[in-house]
Amino acid sequence: MKINKVNPVGLANLTAITTAIGAIIVLLLVTLLGGLLGGVLGAGAIDFLGGGVMAILFIPPIYGVITWIFTIFYALIINLALKWSGGLQIDTSE
Repeated sequence: MKINKVNPVGLANLTAITTAIGAIIVLLLVTLLGGLLGGVLGAGAIDFLGGGVMAILFIPPIYGVITWIFTIFYALIINLALKWSGGLQIDTSE
């Protein structure tokens, strides 16, 4: 199988969605662990947890959009490199 071209919008959609999902997972873990640590240390866990919930709501979409934009440029560079090199040979088996 030989790859000659990459669809920039398709690649951008895929990476934006996976980045947003990854950001949600990381932010949930940080919020939960930060809230627990703040509760143990007595350091205003409620304020931290409130900020964490806001981050969970707003950061993933922002990361997704930024990733989408940068991936468009990356895919265009990939297509240029594939054109110059004659494509990428991938060996597969079933």
